[in-house]
Amino acid sequence: MIFELPENLRKTVAALLKLGEGTASDVARVTGRRRATESHYLNLLFSLNYVGKKKIGKRTYYFFNKKI
Repeated sequence: MIFELPENLRKTVAALLKLGEGTASDVARVTGRRRATESHYLNLLFSLNYVGKKKIGKRTYYFFNKKI
């Protein structure tokens, strides 16, 4: 569950929930952190199977795989 995640990942999850779907840059604008940081956190969430990702052109969009 989301409450089991560390605070840094919960902030990323909250931003992605607000957006519904978005790139690391989109999430970074919401959290106020760097794009590279959010990219790292989103890829961690992907490896934990919380989010999925799809590539459109050069951009990678993240979205939730399951209900949080």
